[in-house]
Amino acid sequence: MILPEANYVVDTQGQKVFVQVSIQDWENLIHEIKRMEGLLAFKAKLKEAFREVRQLKRGEIQGVSLSELIDEL
Repeated sequence: MILPEANYVVDTQGQKVFVQVSIQDWENLIHEIKRMEGLLAFKAKLKEAFREVRQLKRGEIQGVSLSELIDEL
């Protein structure tokens, strides 16, 4: 995603205090943030799954059979 054009509002000392972007750019930014949050959540779940696989291989936790998993559903 290309960064949107932005206008800055400055205070009397010339320090940036606000930013203005178009509605379309704002909506695109919000969409991109939500997409990234989804990817981060997926990454966290995937890391947890790999951690559980390592624990299963080391015998630290007990696995669940496919039939037990189906019965739980």
